[in-house]
Amino acid sequence: MTRVNGYPKISPEEAASQIPHGATVAFSGFSGAGSAKAVPRAIAKRARSIHGKGEAYRIRVLTGASTGKSIDEELAGAQAISWRAPYQSSPILRKQINEGEVAYIDMHLSHVPQMVANGFFGKLDFAVIEATEVTPDGRVFLTTSIGSSPTFLKYAHRIIIEINPY
Repeated sequence: MTRVNGYPKISPEEAASQIPHGATVAFSGFSGAGSAKAVPRAIAKRARSIHGKGEAYRIRVLTGASTGKSIDEELAGAQAISWRAPYQSSPILRKQINEGEVAYIDMHLSHVPQMVANGFFGKLDFAVIEATEVTPDGRVFLTTSIGSSPTFLKYAHRIIIEINPY
């Protein structure tokens, strides 16, 4: 296995394969800024494949705000979301919420870190965070959004860092 600064380097598909049905996954980002891009697409692709076999695959999605096409549109289009908070702006996801296919909590964005820290959303299984780099001592340099990412990094059971050097 290739390592970068002491951490395993895996493909988006390998990262997606580690996220099981029913997991709660927190994603970085605020609109398109700072949102993971490759891993959510890989999760959506995996969901479509699993659904094609007649099996269930949906995750609980938590973010610091709306995340745009890279997360909400991709995952909703693959029918891979069972629960979503705190805010979204995806037409596909909105339709699924209104039809009762996806549970949704609409709340003020500033409440998310406190809710996560106090366990109100349950266990945070994964954080998928976009960053420019991770240093050998574990510091994560975020890209264009900070928001709830530090809280997600602190409380997630497992962390996937999507490196975006641009």
